[in-house]
This record gives sequence, structure tokens and C-alpha cells, in this order.
Amino acid sequence: MNKRLITIVSLSVFLVACEDDSQRSEQGGGPGSADPNNIIAGEGFCSPTGGASALGNPSYTSSSKAKIDTDGNPAMQGHDPDWKPHTAGQVNGSDVNSAQYAYVVMSKDRMAASGVSLGDWALVTNNSTGQSTWARVEDVGPGGGTGEISQATATGVGIQYQDNGFTVGDPSVMVNAYAGTAAIQGDCPTNVASN
Repeated sequence: MNKRLITIVSLSVFLVACEDDSQRSEQGGGPGSADPNNIIAGEGFCSPTGGASALGNPSYTSSSKAKIDTDGNPAMQGHDPDWKPHTAGQVNGSDVNSAQYAYVVMSKDRMAASGVSLGDWALVTNNSTGQSTWARVEDVGPGGGTGEISQATATGVGIQYQDNGFTVGDPSVMVNAYAGTAAIQGDCPTNVASN
């Protein structure tokens, strides 16, 4: 990677981290950007403290076509026909914004069958590229539905999408969710997530 690109990426991550201190959290997920066309993922995202070994085996695994959930992102109102102002989950008492937080959506029946609850950790992998990012389960979707991920999660695994929330191409994702892991804090970079 050339030095100029590294400098631009580093500056972008710094600016995003400074954008809104109230959005920073050590609980997981991580910040992106409030601009739906300029979401910064990667360095600003958290992983579970202790890594994958702290979570044990996944309680739920699914591979399906990726769908973008834009809920909680005010910039998507009027663009995404399925947009809602809030998600079912909250982080540190605040609403979750799809552009700023890596999360996945699970249906109530899938959550009940697997023991997964809001706030539990999930690992999302782009089946085409192998790119992965950690996320949290922070929204409840339609019965049997899986593969719905936040804008920040999509960016974190290299999935592009349009202003209406539809994916570019036909990407698929593997979602592994870990029941009973909501209390495991995120191991976030200090320049992004310290309060």
C-alpha cells in the first residue's frame, strides 16, 4: 500500500473517531461514518475481548444472500423502502445506527432456536472474498430471515450497496452467532473506543 493511501485512510479513521464521541463504545461493533456513501470500516471495528476462543462454538450458523439493513441511519429515510428509525437493540442506552455500527439481524424464531439474544456477538464473512468482521446481534427481522447486515458490517466485509440499500451484485455471507456472549466487551482500539 502506498504511503499516501495509508495517510488518507489513517486520517479518515481519525476523523471518524472524532466525529461523535457519544457513538464510541467498548461494547463491540464499532463506528463507521454517518455518510452512507463514505463508511470507514476495519480499524474502527471491535472484536470480542479474548478473540474467538472467548466465545466458544457458534450457536447459530447460516449462509445466505446478503441483505442490507439501514435501520437507525437517518440519512437512509426515503431511500430504503424498508427503513425504520430504530433497531430492536441499543448500545450503551443509545439507538444503533446502521452506518456507524457493525450488527446483524436475526428473526425471533432463529434467536429462540439457537439461544442467541440481542447484544450477542456474531462473525460475518463474505463468502466470495473471505473478508470477515465481528458484529453484534442488534435487530430482529422477519421469520426465518438471515443474512441481513448493517451498512457498516457490509462495508467491513467488502460488500457494496446502492443508496436504496440493495446490494451490488449477488453477494452472500456466512453468519456465525454466539449465544450468551453479550457481556463480553469489545477489544476496541483506544483511539476509537475509549470513553
